[in-house]
Amino acid sequence: MYHVSVGVESSLPQAASPASRTAAAATLTVPLRTSPPWSSRLALQVTTASSERQGVSRTYDIECRWSRTYGVLVFDTPHTLVRHDGVDGEVVVRRRSTPDGPVYELIVNGTFLMDTAETSTERLLAGLLLDRHPEPATVLVAGLGFGFTVGSLLADARVRRVDVVEIEPTLVDVLRRGVVPGLDAVVGDDRVRMVVDDVRAMLPAAPPSTYDGILLDVDNGPHFLVHEANAEVYERPLLSVAARALRPGGMLAVWSATPAPVLAGVLADAVGDVEQVVRTVRRETRDVDYHVYVARRPL
Repeated sequence: MYHVSVGVESSLPQAASPASRTAAAATLTVPLRTSPPWSSRLALQVTTASSERQGVSRTYDIECRWSRTYGVLVFDTPHTLVRHDGVDGEVVVRRRSTPDGPVYELIVNGTFLMDTAETSTERLLAGLLLDRHPEPATVLVAGLGFGFTVGSLLADARVRRVDVVEIEPTLVDVLRRGVVPGLDAVVGDDRVRMVVDDVRAMLPAAPPSTYDGILLDVDNGPHFLVHEANAEVYERPLLSVAARALRPGGMLAVWSATPAPVLAGVLADAVGDVEQVVRTVRRETRDVDYHVYVARRPL
């Protein structure tokens, strides 16, 4: 057994008094005992003490990379900016500090949806349509998120109208108020029409042959749902409705955090030829593959 000392600087949310702020800035040294391999993950429990927050305990899942040495890990407790009871669960927007600047997180119904540290696949969802369609004039985006997909569409002058369907009015308000800096212009653009609704209700009401592209990003994919009812989004009936709303040659793209071969088969049956695009991104200390499935309606 080896003994490892890890210094933890606990940065708590803004404290109510100078005494609490002083306690929050204190560095705690916690002895841990473990054995090789040193790449194993450890559960580190840190208890803070102050006159107002006596015995506040937090457990962190960390990765020990040091061999018979000392390391310092700095943990920043995210600051909650928005917490609101949404249509189907709590909507939370948080900010955390990193060496590269603030990162904003979106959590809905207890499910982590995205953060601003890595947005390349949200942009990819739009980019695939823009790269593969000669005239992507009218686009439907299901799932606003922090607006990176919509923002990428608006950067292309060929896009003349973007309908955005978002079930959570709180999220629309978050962007309009500029809670996440620099993204308020997304919902303020004249080409954007915000529809606060469930995509499962909105799509069947769409007239046939309306859109050049439909981009679905309402969950983390069919295997990681924010709400169980969203399973319908990835099933044949709704995807067939989406295909009807596409113009000939139009494209339907679906974002997924995991491989979804069943979804690919359903898209092929409901829409047309399917392409799977895999993007590897760096998340913290590991590489993660994200997937976009793109189906094209025949001409």
